Amino acid sequence: MNEEQHSIWDYLVANAQGMNNAKHIGDIAEAIGQQPYGTNNDNVRIWIKDMVLNHSSQIGTCHNGAFIILTDSEREEAALFLERNYVADAVRRNGNYIP
Repeated sequence: MNEEQHSIWDYLVANAQGMNNAKHIGDIAEAIGQQPYGTNNDNVRIWIKDMVLNHSSQIGTCHNGAFIILTDSEREEAALFLERNYVADAVRRNGNYIP
């Protein structure tokens, strides 16, 4: 992990253990000293995604932000949240049917 990812992990461990303590991505960015980037702190989102996919970090996301996954139910809720968002993005990307 890079320096920023270590900072994200440390922040989440200290402040966002469990879904009920999820932190908004903007708050995470501010806490680790990152300026807003992209449409919604895209750099922080990319780092978190990489942490989950490539570093086996136990991080989940929900409507309230990112959090450290503590239970099986939180892990499943985080997975379902991503499935719903993935489908929603595909629907938006696919546009309207025009005969």
